Amino acid sequence: MTGLWSWRLGVPIVIGLSGSVIATDSGQKPIVDSFTKKNPFDDAFAKFANMTLDKWKVPGLSIAVIDDEDIYAEGYGFATLPDTAATPETLWYGASTTKAFTAATLAHLIDTKEYASLAHGWNTPISSIIRDDFVLQDEWATNHITLEDAVSHRTGMPRHDMTSLRSVNGRPAVPRDIVRNLRNLPTTAEPRVKFQYCNLMFVTLSHVIETITGKWLGDVLKENIWSPLGMDSTYLDLDEALAAPNHLARGYYWDEENEKYNEVRYMPVTEVSGAGAIFSNVLDYAKWVKSLLHKTGPLSESVYEDIRKPRFISGTPSYGRDVPLYGLAWDRFIYKGHVVYTHDGGMHAFGAEVFWLPEIKYGVVSFANTAVSSNAAEEALVLKLVDEKLGIKEEDRIDPEKKFHDAIDKLTKDLDNALDNTYPNRPETPVAPTTSIDKLAGTYYDPGYKNITLRVKSHAKDSTKQVLTGFRENDTWPISFDLHHVSGDWWIMYLETPQNPTIYFRRYAQAEFKIGVDGAPAALQVQFDQSKAEGQNSNKVLFNKIV
Repeated sequence: MTGLWSWRLGVPIVIGLSGSVIATDSGQKPIVDSFTKKNPFDDAFAKFANMTLDKWKVPGLSIAVIDDEDIYAEGYGFATLPDTAATPETLWYGASTTKAFTAATLAHLIDTKEYASLAHGWNTPISSIIRDDFVLQDEWATNHITLEDAVSHRTGMPRHDMTSLRSVNGRPAVPRDIVRNLRNLPTTAEPRVKFQYCNLMFVTLSHVIETITGKWLGDVLKENIWSPLGMDSTYLDLDEALAAPNHLARGYYWDEENEKYNEVRYMPVTEVSGAGAIFSNVLDYAKWVKSLLHKTGPLSESVYEDIRKPRFISGTPSYGRDVPLYGLAWDRFIYKGHVVYTHDGGMHAFGAEVFWLPEIKYGVVSFANTAVSSNAAEEALVLKLVDEKLGIKEEDRIDPEKKFHDAIDKLTKDLDNALDNTYPNRPETPVAPTTSIDKLAGTYYDPGYKNITLRVKSHAKDSTKQVLTGFRENDTWPISFDLHHVSGDWWIMYLETPQNPTIYFRRYAQAEFKIGVDGAPAALQVQFDQSKAEGQNSNKVLFNKIV
């Protein structure tokens, strides 16, 4: 791609240049005073940013730095090809960085003590607020899972992202629909035992907030956080973002075969709500991070403290970071002796990164317009800024891109060896299936995952063979899949996202057709979590044949 696009080098925006530093009560200088404050977006950084975007095949990016009282912002590359530049004002999908606003808002509602249903604070059982809607398959879990369990991803519920639908019964889906479907989904761990990131639980918290306040979540966020902070370019609805004065960036993926960017259509995310439906720009997010750093703005001191409080261990030490702890939609860890709070966001063709270091009143936010690769580029830029702020020598810096290279290498290896990973003991000569492939075609149903419809098509690489194929168009993240015969009634399912057919969205699953006593196919069982972690039960979904 080198030389194909002419990257923009613009003039940075600087906001709120007060440069003031407040002394501590002891008369000692606060830690922030020992670090140099300057505009970080110079020519050298622009060169590094453009090189990084080119390396990771990302069209454009916006980035902002919060340095005590000062905010600096810049854009590099393109928000929309071929020639709409990325700027600090550009709007982007914020994806899972939405969660921090949802959690902070709930913390605020608890803190006000105005809602009787929140009298027990974070220990409030969710079912006590939305009893008819919040039902899990385990009765104890239904009665005891709390707001804090949901906000810290320790409910025992795995991702189950394929159960999030765009429409229900012919109308647009709303958070309540997703919550009511939880009763049809298995948990894969005991509550409060294992960290399992679950978007559905933040949709549940969205429904809780809407039930308590009687208002749409977007209005609640605007009333309690966005408007008081002057975040006038932040939205929770795609149509609002498209109608906004500022330009909404387009999403892309890099087509390696043809060496060009392909545009990915905008994706409505209304039903995702407080789990990932935000649209904003780096200028607005800088105001948010500044309020977190200084504990000033619309939230009380106790709420800001609550936001910083860790709740659960979310991982293991890696890539220069110690044990990460998850709180109110923030991962907290120690980096080079400093406390860091961070959360990323990933969408079908967008990525977001938010970092803030409270001890030195420093933060960085960034948005870009590819999936996954944009997060790699953003982290490279963010950690370069953080390292330079901390004065870390080049030889002592951690390569922020290594974890992405390692993850891509592992994913590539897993996909290349999918058959061996799934069926290591399969026979050399496959056993014929019990029934013909034509009879296996049809529609199968699971109460939680709904319908999958299979049809027969020719094998893409061997015209003498046939496979089963399907497409779930109504999913929030539409999925296509092919089933290849392995042996007997065992198959392997290959899944991908058609609108972004890159390696980042490819996976595989073990599948088995269940044959009835009459010799006809009765069901299809799929194990979607093929790479399940230790201590996690299998997520096997049984689709019964209905047509």
